[in-house]
Amino acid sequence: MKINNLLIIIFFLLTNIGVMFLLYPTLILDTVDNGHWLIVLIHGFTHIALVGVLLFGMSKLENPNVLQYLPEKRWFISIVFMIPLSLFIIGTVIVSIRTYAEFTTILFLNQTPILYVMIIFVTTATYIGLGSMESIFRTTLLIAGASSYIIVVIFILSFFNARWYNLFPMKVSNIDFVFEMPFITGFLILSPTFLFFAFLPKRKKLNYKTIFWFSWCLIPFIFMAAYSPMLVFGFEVARNFTFPYIEMLATVDIQWSIFETLTSLFGLSLLIYATIFLGMLLHILRMLYQNMFRVSKLHASVALVIIVIIITIAANMISTWEQVQTHIIWIIPLRFYSFISLLIFIFWIGRRQKHET
Repeated sequence: MKINNLLIIIFFLLTNIGVMFLLYPTLILDTVDNGHWLIVLIHGFTHIALVGVLLFGMSKLENPNVLQYLPEKRWFISIVFMIPLSLFIIGTVIVSIRTYAEFTTILFLNQTPILYVMIIFVTTATYIGLGSMESIFRTTLLIAGASSYIIVVIFILSFFNARWYNLFPMKVSNIDFVFEMPFITGFLILSPTFLFFAFLPKRKKLNYKTIFWFSWCLIPFIFMAAYSPMLVFGFEVARNFTFPYIEMLATVDIQWSIFETLTSLFGLSLLIYATIFLGMLLHILRMLYQNMFRVSKLHASVALVIIVIIITIAANMISTWEQVQTHIIWIIPLRFYSFISLLIFIFWIGRRQKHET
């Protein structure tokens, strides 16, 4: 199956769900005491706007992979664009595998050392990353077909114990939260999920407008991730949880599932989505290495395995959840720089391509 709009949309939605429902609720709850809807709208619309700008830039290029436009003398581009982007991906993978390993030990494997859990994650993600982008999209389609109806049911049942009076007060007291670190972190927490748009293999012309309009489906998911824990527990209780949405699902008991609670069912789905997301990031990292140093695919694959070993060692050095949150803050400058430089590079390519024609 060749890459098409459907595969891209499914991958984009699933990876956002895998990232959003673990980390985003905590950041929202740490930002303000009331009026969370404004923060959700700011984050959501900004995310969609960034996706739109990226897709608009890519629509002007003949080849959907920006690495195909690297100049012959690419040392300057490597320093300005490729190396910071590679470091950003490495930092994101380090924080991600540590976060999902923490989540797994809490939910499933209480007695298992966190290093072993991280090795399982990173090994699976590396195996996915060493494949082709087509295989990653096909895998995502199969997983979506197997889990989508379960996810829909879980989203419906997530409001089972909602106390709707916890929705209030909705008044926004002030806008000082724009300078708070949780707001800034939440502002960019979903940014790596649309990075793959700039590295797609050359196939038939994609309909970027369709992909953009489907990206608006993220707004309801962001609201659900942010508000469901507050509706069930109230703000004061929900803000004390490490993973508020998962704790909220633990309050809903179902008899028809082979799992004891919705927590296990949804948690397993999130871990699968997250593994695919990490696999895509590692695949992009391999592409960056291959084009930066002009080596063969085999050479780049061996280098990726070595980098992954270093990533695992670095992730294992993060001993507490507070350190995880600190590392998330550390890579914020790289997030800003990487995406700004990526957008500049894309529009520079488009301008040069326009002048050549």
